[in-house]
Amino acid sequence: MKLKLLILLLCITCAKLFSQPYYGKQNIKDLPKVEFILTDGSKADGFFVGFTYPNGTYPAFFDKDDIYNFIYKKTKTSEDEKFGADEVKSVKIYDEYGDVTSNIERLDMKYVDKDGKVNDKKKRSFQPLLYDGKIQIYGSNMKMCSTTACNYVYSQLYIRNAKDDFAVMPVDYDKLGLFAGSLYEKMVEAFRYAGRDCPEFQKYMDTFEAKIQDKDFKKALNAKFKDIRKKAFDEGKTNKLGHNATQDLLGDYMLEAYLEFYGGIIKEYEKNCPY
Repeated sequence: MKLKLLILLLCITCAKLFSQPYYGKQNIKDLPKVEFILTDGSKADGFFVGFTYPNGTYPAFFDKDDIYNFIYKKTKTSEDEKFGADEVKSVKIYDEYGDVTSNIERLDMKYVDKDGKVNDKKKRSFQPLLYDGKIQIYGSNMKMCSTTACNYVYSQLYIRNAKDDFAVMPVDYDKLGLFAGSLYEKMVEAFRYAGRDCPEFQKYMDTFEAKIQDKDFKKALNAKFKDIRKKAFDEGKTNKLGHNATQDLLGDYMLEAYLEFYGGIIKEYEKNCPY
């Protein structure tokens, strides 16, 4: 009960932080080029300033899209303008050489409930594409910030069969630790659903499900993530990175580890499912 209360307080704190407006780089020299693909099929170019989060309090906050407005400038010296999240289908951010550094897409989502059934999620999420294959991976790191410091909270990842127009949440982050049930079981069901068109992949998931129930496997997996945290903190201390940079490094390492874990499952789908 104490653990659930602690996580509930964490979620409330995150919701309050999310309700604050956030803007990207304020120095106009650093504003990257951006291209918006709008829901009506048109495009708009400019310079990316940032975005605002939705207002709200727990629990109603978690039924809202995770971005409210995108803020941009048509020229670096012009006034800020905005697109509502419901107007935007995807966002591409470019570096100074014209290469895409972030490809952010609006995801309609499904989640696995406590009974193992797949349902529609009320809200949508804007996430960058991290892996582009037959099953795609989208995701980013969640940080909790005060006025002086930021802490890595978790890595949120979503999977989408390239033939689908929606993503599936291996973990329902809005209910993380509250009424989650078995996170491993929900992750298995999410991958089963994403690869539901391939009988051979379903056979693999039967084997994988048995594997993750093994105590030694869980112990090894937990030890791996514990070592990742230690590695980040040790490197931060050795290189005198400071608190915020060390937390960013931790997030990078954790996201990389989750990508490797999810990617291993997806490779089995790509190997066994040629269509």
